[in-house]
Amino acid sequence: MKKNVVPIALIIISCSLLTAISLLNIAQINPNKVYGNTPYTLLLNDSQRITTSSEPSENEISGNVYTTMNNQITLSGLGVVNNNSGWQTLLPQGYIYNLVSNIGNNNKISGIKSIQYLGNNSLELHYGYSINNEEILYSFSETLAANMEYEFEDEFPSYFYLKNNNNTNVNINELIIKYSCNEEKYPRNNLKVLMIGNSFADDTVYYSERVASSLGIDLELHDAYIGGCTLNTHYSNILSNSASYSMRSMNGASWVYRNDMSLSDIVTSNTWDIITFQQASAEVGRHDSFSNLENLVNEVKSIATGNPKYYWHQTWAYDKSYSDWYDYFSYFDNNQETMFNAIVDCYNDEVASLNIFEKTIFAGTAVQNLRTSYMKDTFSRDGKHMSTVHGRYLLACNFISTIFGIDLDLSPVQFIPEGANQSFLKVVNESIRNAREHPNSITNSVYPNGIIGEYDLFNYTEIDAGLVGCSYYYSQDGSNYNKRINNTKDTSNKFTSTYRFTEDTLPVGSLVFIPEGFGYRPEAWVDDAPQSFRMDEAYDNVLEVTEDFWDGYQYRVFNIFKAGKTPLSDQYVDEQYDQIFDGFRIFVPNNKMAGLTPKSNNSKYEDDKSLFTSNGLDIDDYQRIHLDPITGFYKCDELYYLLNKYVDDTAKKFICTRPFYSVSNDLPEGTVIITDSGYQWRSDCWTSHETYSPRPDNVSSNFYITNSSFMSSFRRRTFNISKTNSSYVGQQAIDFVNHVRIYKPI
Repeated sequence: MKKNVVPIALIIISCSLLTAISLLNIAQINPNKVYGNTPYTLLLNDSQRITTSSEPSENEISGNVYTTMNNQITLSGLGVVNNNSGWQTLLPQGYIYNLVSNIGNNNKISGIKSIQYLGNNSLELHYGYSINNEEILYSFSETLAANMEYEFEDEFPSYFYLKNNNNTNVNINELIIKYSCNEEKYPRNNLKVLMIGNSFADDTVYYSERVASSLGIDLELHDAYIGGCTLNTHYSNILSNSASYSMRSMNGASWVYRNDMSLSDIVTSNTWDIITFQQASAEVGRHDSFSNLENLVNEVKSIATGNPKYYWHQTWAYDKSYSDWYDYFSYFDNNQETMFNAIVDCYNDEVASLNIFEKTIFAGTAVQNLRTSYMKDTFSRDGKHMSTVHGRYLLACNFISTIFGIDLDLSPVQFIPEGANQSFLKVVNESIRNAREHPNSITNSVYPNGIIGEYDLFNYTEIDAGLVGCSYYYSQDGSNYNKRINNTKDTSNKFTSTYRFTEDTLPVGSLVFIPEGFGYRPEAWVDDAPQSFRMDEAYDNVLEVTEDFWDGYQYRVFNIFKAGKTPLSDQYVDEQYDQIFDGFRIFVPNNKMAGLTPKSNNSKYEDDKSLFTSNGLDIDDYQRIHLDPITGFYKCDELYYLLNKYVDDTAKKFICTRPFYSVSNDLPEGTVIITDSGYQWRSDCWTSHETYSPRPDNVSSNFYITNSSFMSSFRRRTFNISKTNSSYVGQQAIDFVNHVRIYKPI
């Protein structure tokens, strides 16, 4: 079951007639009740939680809240603080926010004047100061005795928290916070922002206005666009007045274009509040490519009206497996971290050193931080541009929160695109916050396993979901209602399907985890016949199998698809199959595992042991690789991606595996491939996204050992598995793929 997670109170107070106090969801408080003539509401924000011990429940906050109208908030009955180690954060970073309209505008109350607490023992008061609530300059600690009021006389602190180092419990009967009524109003309405960039700016523009709107911000955001445009090209264009730009923006979810414009036309077309600059991704890590940055900024300043602020927009490194025709990535040795470090070095040496930008939007660091989470390297759409849902959403949240100095944990974004959800927003906030605190380094996420990490699975066993790529079930199909459909042109390649479960094979109490960014349709049959209905699609990250899930149904299947139902395999992104095979997981309660087989990625056939022995090897020194089947085949001398259109029935003869990448050491030297009699495999290979020739031959050898050149010379290999007599695979894709077994050295 889900672990006990205890959120910390998020406090939102007011110094105006429109006063509101917001706390996290505390069920025993009546949201309609008024204390001190001040109405309040209750909000839930799981990202703010008490982390003071291994048992967070010891510090659950309870009690009443009231406030007065004289710039003071009082919390009473907070219960026992049992905190002999760690931190007890009573206000997240000490920031106090005030809800001032029903559309989400937040005003930050600047000026915490004093703190007083009534209780039974002393606490340590820690507070400090920062630049723009980001870089901490210095901090202090004082003893806060019970009933003593501590006043901040010289300067209002940026944050504060309380720590208990006593050996006894502390009762906080009341915590009284007095503040000034100086309000830094944000967000600004009608803010106009121009990005001088390229396609990476396009990625940022895509959701930014919608994210801003959900925070009550009226933002007008435009992009001066030329694909792949460098700083030097922008400078040359503004000097020559080249009309080669497209001025782009988003109207809701639709692009708006004004083509054939010059950069000067775009800069002078409006009175901009902020203008951002960025380097092209191919040159962002090259020191010699920034020679005209200051000249470009000065030219823009000379023609811009009003008094805009100038920001630098840092871009991001390519995916680990990225390669292209122009070989940009090879400049960084095809290494993502090398590219990221080069981006950071160039920023420090070539951008920050100029002192011409008021703020930097650290998108590249935020992207790299997110890659350490459960999302891994999966949120681009072609190896470098951000994915339509998750990548672009991260950029928008980072852009808006940086420009306005918004902590998204305290001011939650209400807009989330279809295909993402609250659990993803949590890791987005973490990545952004860490990027702003540590812009020059990668900060590992505390969410490496996604929502699955929030569940205690000690009493569960994982079973094989029976996933087959490039296939789906359609319960209403008259002749194929109970079969995987893998021969529908331009449809099959959008889906991966599971076993057809019964209540015995997917019992009540099971947990089904769906990877972030993917949806599913839980097909259902009341009997073994074509159905008159279909279940609705869903995007939940976890499904708990209940009695209602099986009520009246004999069979259930999960058809899994990418948000937006784009093909799971095309010229760039067939690794989306990896996300499904790795992320779609089913756990069954141990007491209901009778008759079920646990999933094992390294189960070894008994018959294979003798083959290893006869070849002078010990099978115990090897781990079996789980081969996830996809209907169709690869053909490296013609195409890069999976062929599954069945135009001539050729694909019906093949099951292929998901790709293996040499850069991740998937198939090291000495890997053993065992092939049953009557079967064969062909391992297509590529050095880049281009075709590769000559194509490798089929192999039917019973015991094959890879040498050093099998993977080291290639960026990517796949396996097409077929029968030696070229007959069709049929419905048994999972059984079929087991006729080839791959073992890699441990």
